[in-house]
Amino acid sequence: MKNFEQVGDLLAQYTDEVGQAFAPEVIENIHRQTAGQPFLANRFAQILTEEMDIPKNETIQMAHFAAVHTQLLGETNANISHLLTNIRRNPRFESTLMRIASYENGIRFNPDDEIIKELTTYGVIAKGVDGMCEILNPIYQQRIMQAFKPLVNGLEQEYFPEDTQQNLIDYLTSAGQIKMDLLLDNFRDFIARAGFRILLVPDTPKEFVGQHLLYAYLDQFVQLVDGHIYLEGQTGRGKIDLAIFHNARKYIVETKIWEGPRSYQAGKKQLAAYLQLEGTSEGYYVVFDHREHPEPRAETETVDGMKIRSYVIPVMQNVPHKS
Repeated sequence: MKNFEQVGDLLAQYTDEVGQAFAPEVIENIHRQTAGQPFLANRFAQILTEEMDIPKNETIQMAHFAAVHTQLLGETNANISHLLTNIRRNPRFESTLMRIASYENGIRFNPDDEIIKELTTYGVIAKGVDGMCEILNPIYQQRIMQAFKPLVNGLEQEYFPEDTQQNLIDYLTSAGQIKMDLLLDNFRDFIARAGFRILLVPDTPKEFVGQHLLYAYLDQFVQLVDGHIYLEGQTGRGKIDLAIFHNARKYIVETKIWEGPRSYQAGKKQLAAYLQLEGTSEGYYVVFDHREHPEPRAETETVDGMKIRSYVIPVMQNVPHKS
């Protein structure tokens, strides 16, 4: 693994060879998305400088980065094939990896546990600085989520109300910006419409079905409006940060599983701090509530100067019995 400086040095070598500069935020995002994994960092640079036909006198920008990131999420190469082959070796890997990603208390790194030992040997997880398991990098995490996502969940046709325009202009402003509040309001309503049927989504542990569906829903929307979606931030422990890049603007959606009111409020502070780092003033926070008596919420507030739209979305626990 390479640190930020080493990734910068690697990309500088490509600049020396082809004379093409990388914008600072592109270097930062390549390091963040790959965590310095040598193959992935090199592959990013290779596509950007050799395969995209960007004029050599043009600095590589975030729009280029987003396009390459989408390509990496869809291409087959030896590194990704090896990763996916390994995570499919044991049915228990899925719940372990999703628990690492989805719960704040995570999983402590125990080198004597067979599952943890195998995932570490395969280069999927590592021990974090705090002694907890973490998935090696966001690209791996997103490929893992894609691998475990059912090809068809049976609810795709119900994501949007029947009277929604085919080109989804209901969710875009006249300037082409995404109306994220309306898009997430509709997702909340979709979960309510689907009811217990979300528990029938094949091959998906019910505790993670909300996050699987949110990713699938946003992914479908983003594809339809020619945008890009990728995971952001720290890989694992309590939250999945989704970044949507569309029409030169970035939208950040943080998603968690309900772990109590203190965790819920702390998540808003975490998101606000993250938005400040990203230089954006608005973010979205979606928490799935699996309790027997959930408390649905939708609220917009200012947290540490950042505008945050928060949702607590109930997720049914059991399929109703027929009387």
